Amino acid sequence: MPFSLWAQSKKDIRKNGVKGITEVVLEYENGKEVVHNDVVRKFDKEGETILEINYDKNGILKAKTANKFNKDGNKTEEIVYDSAGRQISKEVYKYNGEGEKIEEIQYDGKNTIVAKTSYVINNKGLRSEKRTYDANGKLIQSKKYIYEF
Repeated sequence: MPFSLWAQSKKDIRKNGVKGITEVVLEYENGKEVVHNDVVRKFDKEGETILEINYDKNGILKAKTANKFNKDGNKTEEIVYDSAGRQISKEVYKYNGEGEKIEEIQYDGKNTIVAKTSYVINNKGLRSEKRTYDANGKLIQSKKYIYEF
């Protein structure tokens, strides 16, 4: 999901019971005002973005991203759809009992695994290693994290 900023924090969205935000763009082209929706976001009661709909500069639907969260507010699933509603990709996230992300599984539009990433968490609750596997389960990268205290 692309990184973006919007006008309100998750805390403010939750506190005020905001269910959705529509970002409208007003541009001036050849002396004329052109108005179109840019992004529409829908939120759950915790202020998490459960749906994001992106439009192009002509106001035509580009893509939708749907997110699911667990009771602790951790994202458990993200599915991206194209303008026709077809799944482009899906990511599934798993967490340990302490709420640390321990696994990400990436799928293509046909729900076939593309890659899997697992995280090793040390006794301080910090990531000590990231392991990335290809679709066949073959380790393709390992990254170790060394902390200074």
